[in-house]
Amino acid sequence: MIDARKTFGPFSKFAHRLALVLVASVFTLAAHADETAGADDFSQANRLLFMTDHMSNVETPAVLKYSFTRQGDKNDSFDDHVDLDVAKGEHVGKSVKVDFLSGDRHRHAPDVGNARGNPVIMMFLQNDVLSLAERTGGSWRYFQRRMKFAFEDEATVEEGKAEYDGHEVAVKRISLQPFKQEKAHREALGSETEKRYVITLSDEVPGGVLEMRSEIPPQNGASNKTVERLALKSAQRVGAESATGS
Repeated sequence: MIDARKTFGPFSKFAHRLALVLVASVFTLAAHADETAGADDFSQANRLLFMTDHMSNVETPAVLKYSFTRQGDKNDSFDDHVDLDVAKGEHVGKSVKVDFLSGDRHRHAPDVGNARGNPVIMMFLQNDVLSLAERTGGSWRYFQRRMKFAFEDEATVEEGKAEYDGHEVAVKRISLQPFKQEKAHREALGSETEKRYVITLSDEVPGGVLEMRSEIPPQNGASNKTVERLALKSAQRVGAESATGS
C-alpha cells in the first residue's frame, strides 16, 4: 500500500505547477460565469462546482477550517487539515490563502486575489488525480479527462438535508463514478474502477462546501472501505470571540 506521506514524491514540482494552472483556470471560469453566453450548456454538476460564487456568504476577514482524513489500510490512514484565510478581494470576490495539508503531505496552492469559487474543490480533486496516478502507475492526464467527462456527462445531483453547526441545512449532493465503465485499463486500475465521489454543497454554510469524499469498497477480503474525506469544521471571523461549526 502507498505511504500517503509520499504520495506526491515524483510529482512534487510538477504538481505545484499544475495546481497553479488548474486553480487559476477554475477561478477564471467562476469569475466570468455570469458573463458566459451559453452557460446553461454546462451540466448542473459543473455549474454548481465551477460556476458558482461559493465565497459570497463568507464575512471577511475569516478562517475556514476543514478536516481531511484518509481511512483504510493502516499503512496509509491519516488525519490532517486544510485552512483557508479569507479576506476582501482585490476587485471582486475574496482574497484567499490556502494551507492544504501539513508536513510531508503539504501541497502548494497559489493565493487567489479575486476568488468566487472555493479553492478546496479543485485542490481536493487535484490531490486525488495525482494520488491515483502514483498508486496505479497511470497517467494523471487520463484521470483528469475521466473526471472532466464524468462531471459533464455522468454526475447526478440530489437535494437533501445535512447537519452543520448543530442544525439542519439544505444541501445538493453531486455523485459520480468516473471509472466504473472503464474497459481498456480495468485490470490496471483494479479497485479504483469502483471509486465513488460524493460532493456535498450548501448555500447555508460558509464557503459553500460542506463535504467532499471518495470511497472505494472493501477489496480482497478486507473489512473496511477506503475513504478520503474533507469536511467543514468551522468558520471563524478573525478577531471574533466565537466560531461556527463543530
